[in-house]
Amino acid sequence: MELGIAGRTALVVGGSKGIGLEVARLLAAEGSRVAVVARTPKHIDRAVDQIRSSGGVALGVAADMTTQQGIESAVSTVTSTFCAPDIVVTQADFHVRGFFAEIENREAFVESYRAYTLSQVHMLHAVLPSMAQGGWGRFVHIGSATAKEPQMNPPHTVANATRPATVGLLKSVADEYARHGITINTVAPGWIGTRTTEWYLTEHEGLADVDARKRWLIETAGVPAGRLGDPREIASTIAYLCSDLAGYLTGHYIAVDGGHHRSAF
Repeated sequence: MELGIAGRTALVVGGSKGIGLEVARLLAAEGSRVAVVARTPKHIDRAVDQIRSSGGVALGVAADMTTQQGIESAVSTVTSTFCAPDIVVTQADFHVRGFFAEIENREAFVESYRAYTLSQVHMLHAVLPSMAQGGWGRFVHIGSATAKEPQMNPPHTVANATRPATVGLLKSVADEYARHGITINTVAPGWIGTRTTEWYLTEHEGLADVDARKRWLIETAGVPAGRLGDPREIASTIAYLCSDLAGYLTGHYIAVDGGHHRSAF
């Protein structure tokens, strides 16, 4: 399928590994110039080398994308090297597990809001003006199922409290900017086969056996598919949302989770 994004400039936060890397690869394969933005230079370099070796155009940028300074610096670097990004894929990583009574540091709720929501505020301010001026833009946030269905196993009280704010922000901004040819959406992965998930299932749940994992995913985690998702299954959804074909799809929260989300709406 021709996505119509050849020659576009894409900034992918967390593009050095996992789902972000798969997104960067797909966008590059479609002819977009891809900026891989992350914290660790060695992971960034490896990702950029992989994309370039496959014939893609890529740039590596090391930055802390939870801060206004880091975000503005990264966008400036991408703009000066390629041009202002008209495709932006974001995500954040902040984990404080525990039930409410176990969370002694109450500032964790504020820190979580900063990581998940305020970072999007900074990024939106950094990229929306140029997108609006060009009359085209794609903004996709890789969120979490906890934004819609609070999770208890494992306990994510902090994320349950703060993740919904990000979705509300992006829906509001999507409504404001749709008239400029800009779409803004959230994709919520379920149980995905990343290194972190593999570690959790093995170390915390004692699930190394394939059949045992399948039973646990269906009976305990509530994933009808009975398997972990492939990062490429998330990335392909995101790539479509970044395409020219998805211009009438905006302001949505899209779960890609093997049926884990139980509501019909």
